[in-house]
Amino acid sequence: MTTAEEKRHQHIVEYILYLWQMEDLVRAVNLDLAALRAHLSSAYQGDRLEAELAWFGELIQALKRENKSAKGHVSSLDEVMIELTYLHRTLLDVLKDEEYKAAVEQAKPHIEAMAERGEPTGTEVESMLVALYGWLVLRMGGKTVSKETEESLGVIRDWANLLGGRYLRMRAGEL
Repeated sequence: MTTAEEKRHQHIVEYILYLWQMEDLVRAVNLDLAALRAHLSSAYQGDRLEAELAWFGELIQALKRENKSAKGHVSSLDEVMIELTYLHRTLLDVLKDEEYKAAVEQAKPHIEAMAERGEPTGTEVESMLVALYGWLVLRMGGKTVSKETEESLGVIRDWANLLGGRYLRMRAGEL
């Protein structure tokens, strides 16, 4: 099982963020699988390395096929995003999940404040993912964020973790 597959089964939000990160990595090496091999060989060996490289090869082909070599996300994420958005609306409007609703309401002003500083996004779920990804990119770049931003991201992460947990329950048929 590849890292992407593990993340998809463990936490759907982490999976999406991981996939966005890997799209950026692939673009950083100009969609060159040989360059990725050199990079990945320090982290993986043997069959696992080959499985990871095969997964990256598929990602590279998808980016090329979908004309997203420079920007954008692979279309395989569209279904996941639709599922998450549908689940989000179901939790709020149909199941009236009070714990989930409270987490969303607490995160909403933080998401809106961050959205004002960046590009507009589509759904609330997408806005949450963009905020988390922005924070991840800053941390990977060794940049620090203010205490206020860190606190905001903590609230957003709480919402993301609830959504990820509810997604696992949905996929298991428990919702």
